[in-house]
Amino acid sequence: MLDFADLPYEFVPPKPNALIIALAQFVNRRIALPGSEHRLAGVELLGAELLANAQREDGARFVFLPNHSTHSDPQVMTEVCRRLRVTPAFMAAYDVFARGKLRAWIMQRFGAFSVDREGSDRKSMKCATEILAAGKYPLVLFPEGNVYFCNDRVTPFAEGAAYIALRAQKALGDSVPVYAVPVSLKFTFVEDVRELIRTALNVIAEGFGTHLDRDAPVTEELKRISVTALARLLKQRGHIPPESDLDADAKIHHAVEQLLDSLESKMELSPPASDDLITRVRKIRAAVHGIRSDPERQVDHRAASHWADEAILALRILGYYGGYTASHPTLDRVAETVARLREDVTSQLDPPDGKRRCVVQIGTPIDLREHLEAFQTKARPTIGKLTRDCEAAVQAGIDAINSSNEELGASPF
Repeated sequence: MLDFADLPYEFVPPKPNALIIALAQFVNRRIALPGSEHRLAGVELLGAELLANAQREDGARFVFLPNHSTHSDPQVMTEVCRRLRVTPAFMAAYDVFARGKLRAWIMQRFGAFSVDREGSDRKSMKCATEILAAGKYPLVLFPEGNVYFCNDRVTPFAEGAAYIALRAQKALGDSVPVYAVPVSLKFTFVEDVRELIRTALNVIAEGFGTHLDRDAPVTEELKRISVTALARLLKQRGHIPPESDLDADAKIHHAVEQLLDSLESKMELSPPASDDLITRVRKIRAAVHGIRSDPERQVDHRAASHWADEAILALRILGYYGGYTASHPTLDRVAETVARLREDVTSQLDPPDGKRRCVVQIGTPIDLREHLEAFQTKARPTIGKLTRDCEAAVQAGIDAINSSNEELGASPF
């Protein structure tokens, strides 16, 4: 995992500049997207007509909620917004601003502002709500909260995005609509990168004193090497690695269950036995959001930051679970799993292994005026329901894109 947790946090406000925005959009389209950092051969936009009707409403506000499976997502959303003829503000993790002063300066002038995803960031929440309420800029938020390299399966959305959108609607009343817009991003390879992926996996394996067995199914080798790497990662964080006599999936399941048991104990949560691992993570993240947004629980905010980090680790580990690659071992799925493993092992950003294209599906905008009364009387359940509805809409969009994907990335590895 990329780790910038030791950096001192200071809120970075947006300072949008029309000239910088226009220049950045041009550079993004002509240089950044097709360049070596993102290697995108094209961006296809679907469903723009669904947004057009809502855009005709006088004073309508919009918050775009895309999935976040790659480090190219902000650049793709920049191009999408350009085509939709809207100039958005982006909420971005503070560590992105901390990667360089020039980058931070440009991002601010592009309309981006920071969020401390490891803590309770009231300034960022207030800024986001004010931007939506003012109506000059739509807002782009990534509710997954991190890059998970799991494009075909949406990671449980955190509730902060729904909370911000509903707060803005409450501030505006029911005369002006705030629309939550699900956005599905699907990246797929357009060239054969199988040999590059095998080589990358072998390099990772050699770092742990083993090697890639090229005669074995790649999904089994990926699980084997991943478990070796994850055992080291867990040990570094003070957790007990899974027992060596378990199979790969059992080790992954055990590791996640260990993390969740510990979190639930600390947070005094008692999930029913019927809850699967993903459901348990979703409930933990919802509870963490509840703590962070409660001013009367200020004393628990530092602990909640650690719990949030552990929940993210659990989600990262779940991404290696055999069901994702083994059930449908496409080139896309194997490649992104290797990319995640490489990032988890090296804590470095690496470019994609080959050329891709991105298909973007705009979902049906959700009019938050329809949720306003419920939010005013039962805020927590309303936030949770909106979060789940948006998550489901994004997943449905990805599934629809995959059903007609004929690129090389959709073929078996």
